[in-house]
Amino acid sequence: MIREDVELTLRDRQARDAGLVPAYRDYCLANVPGTIGDVFGVEVGPLLPADVVPIGSTTIENVVVVLLDGLGLHRWKRDRTDHRFLDRVSERGTVTPLTSTFPSSTAAAITTIHTAAPPAAHGVFGWDVHLPVEEAVVSVFPHEVGENADGLDATPVGAADVVAVEPIYPTLADTGVTSHVVQPADTLGTDYADATFRGARQVPYDQYGAGAAGLRRILETSVGPTYAYCYVPALDSTSHDNGTDSSAYHDALARVTRHLSRELYDDLDSTVASETLLIITADHGMTDLEPGPAGCLNLGKIDEVTENLARWSSGRVIPPVADPRGTHFWLRHGAADVVVEALEAMGVRTFTRSEVADLGLYGPSPEPTFERRCGDLVCYHPEKKLVADETETVVPKIGMHGGLTPREMLVPFATARLDELQT
Repeated sequence: MIREDVELTLRDRQARDAGLVPAYRDYCLANVPGTIGDVFGVEVGPLLPADVVPIGSTTIENVVVVLLDGLGLHRWKRDRTDHRFLDRVSERGTVTPLTSTFPSSTAAAITTIHTAAPPAAHGVFGWDVHLPVEEAVVSVFPHEVGENADGLDATPVGAADVVAVEPIYPTLADTGVTSHVVQPADTLGTDYADATFRGARQVPYDQYGAGAAGLRRILETSVGPTYAYCYVPALDSTSHDNGTDSSAYHDALARVTRHLSRELYDDLDSTVASETLLIITADHGMTDLEPGPAGCLNLGKIDEVTENLARWSSGRVIPPVADPRGTHFWLRHGAADVVVEALEAMGVRTFTRSEVADLGLYGPSPEPTFERRCGDLVCYHPEKKLVADETETVVPKIGMHGGLTPREMLVPFATARLDELQT
């Protein structure tokens, strides 16, 4: 069952002039970790509404979360009848629409999934994070300094300081829940992973099939309450390069779901299946933009922007950072009106820090981390990527995310007990 009523509610209630804002107080991805903890009887964060996980009095020993990066609600509904896995979950389980965080992008949303904190608290507002005290910009996932006040190539702080809150896994472990994070090998063992997955076992995989098989092994060999999280980036990466309705995307979706079908219900032990809750969700949806310079707004060519950027104590300009569809600017005192006028004349949606707080874009309430790290101005363009120059890696991309359009903001939250999916 796909809950169209919730989608209509979110589209109506969360709509603003700027787009669809996150529903942090109820139907939001930020409340997924708390709901997972609640299944185990552990308090780790705020909950989704009770009707989202209709397990009743069923005993659940295991929870499996498969996060399909970039598979927004629009694409789930459009493509689900073409894929047995998605169709069976839709028919036999419950699919509830949720909003993503803002930005509707991987760095912000994934950090929320592992910490039960909205971006306003964990401080990851995009791929790059500006640390004002350290006067540096850090790329979050590889944990590398992109630029700092002295132009030095050194990391000024640890990853645990960039992600300003604790992960959920130590709390789960303290109550007897064993956690596993199953991801591509090149995403594990990094500073970010070691800080954000602390308390969980990191399980690497190289191919889609190996990741799904790893989930099955975890379920069939686990003893006691078990949480297994599996991250699948293939749909996001192929959509970036080829578009959200490309043959490459559809091929990737077919391969991923075929492996999940086989490992999570075709071949899974029936007793284990009866004790296991499956959750399928996504960090964000995606929309297609023009590739190349035509799909970009080059901030470096807007004099009103470049001439009014603030500077670190060394005199170096603080660059625009965060996300190409959710960009932060630090401005010279008194320059905001000039910059806003120039950007809005080009179709950019702009928010001052106070407007960001009033809209609750990064969380239901302002947090100290938000106050420190939020730019003087936050901007996105509904139809373009914001770039500092035309050499950026996002320039040729087609499928994009991070903005407030419904296709980017709405994601599925699908639940089913695994024995309900078995024939």
